[in-house]
Amino acid sequence: MSSERRRTQVEFDLVEHTRIRQAIGDRTLQSVNEIPQFRVQKMVLAHNLVAFRAHLKQSDADPLPTYNDILIKLTATVLARFPRLNAWHSPEGLQQLREVNIGLAVDTEQGVLLPTVRDADTKSLAEIAATTRELVSLARSGKLRASLQMGAGFTLSNIGPIGIDLFDAIISPPQTGILAVGSILPRPVADDGQVIVRDTMWLSLTIDHRSVDGADGARFVAELAQTIEQMSPGQSL
Repeated sequence: MSSERRRTQVEFDLVEHTRIRQAIGDRTLQSVNEIPQFRVQKMVLAHNLVAFRAHLKQSDADPLPTYNDILIKLTATVLARFPRLNAWHSPEGLQQLREVNIGLAVDTEQGVLLPTVRDADTKSLAEIAATTRELVSLARSGKLRASLQMGAGFTLSNIGPIGIDLFDAIISPPQTGILAVGSILPRPVADDGQVIVRDTMWLSLTIDHRSVDGADGARFVAELAQTIEQMSPGQSL
């Protein structure tokens, strides 16, 4: 038997695509094929973010906000000043949303789901923490209704907890942007002519270039980075 024939006779187990997996595949394929995706990346000093969450732990906040919760709040606050990123692209024009609703990418056994945190710019951090705790629980237990995955104008995807430094996320149409967040890790940085070690993280913004210019995306990332870097323990969110 030839080696080529042996290769074609390799045994395998077929795992059929679930409805959710098929939907994810269709949506990401549509995104890659139809959207001119432009990326802006920046390494951000995160030691103040780490100190802020440590202060929440010490204050026995209940529920204790995760880094995702904090980033949702900060992202929504900045996003309110960038209406072209809080929007849906359509053939007729750009639909700028009047609410700031953030989709959160949640890893589940069925695949990635995108529950929506509504009015994230006006909710308190405690309210966002309670909301995401419920949404993530519903998503991972297979009980997340379709209505709870609708209405987002922007998505946050954080796989940093898995230990990934930097990645690019794929836009979820018709949204015009998605923010990818990497791991918070100690890294060498320059400070006043010296090399010091600070907690840092990478932000990577993917935008739909049909609706948003690269300069607008850069300004958004720069303002969000500044907001993160200027945090202080005990500040009100």
